[in-house]
Amino acid sequence: MLADSVGPRVIVGVSPSLTGLRALRLAVAEARRRGVPLRAVRAWDLDGTDAVYVRGRDAARQLIRECFADALGGMPADVQINSVTVLDRPGAALVDYAREDDVLFVGRTPQRWWRRLFRRSVAGYCVSHAVCPVQVVPPDAFARQWQRRNVADAISRELSELTSG
Repeated sequence: MLADSVGPRVIVGVSPSLTGLRALRLAVAEARRRGVPLRAVRAWDLDGTDAVYVRGRDAARQLIRECFADALGGMPADVQINSVTVLDRPGAALVDYAREDDVLFVGRTPQRWWRRLFRRSVAGYCVSHAVCPVQVVPPDAFARQWQRRNVADAISRELSELTSG
């Protein structure tokens, strides 16, 4: 893990989802408001070899840069930002990284019921296990509409496949 500054920080779990990008924007605004450093954390899983480890770490770093570009047009110059890549499950990585005087931002992406049965949400894990305050960022109106449209399109495709077959 990265040696880090003393004092409070804003921690954000980096995700390319619409709510993840929204959480990133809100975390930057909070770090700016408080005048504290921002730590952008991306967790990733290891597949076995050293080569996979290096590719995974590099891909995680690249994803952080892309998320800042997508959410804010690039890294803001007025906030001290450190990108952190962690080899772990996202919820556990964020909870382990955060300290009591931090605030943690995570996006909440709605999951279908069958995914909730088998995979706990990162936001739910953080709320249950973190020692610091957790800001769970819900999807905005655009993201909710986008998801509803995707679900409606999927149902329509499945119905047309059933009737054509």
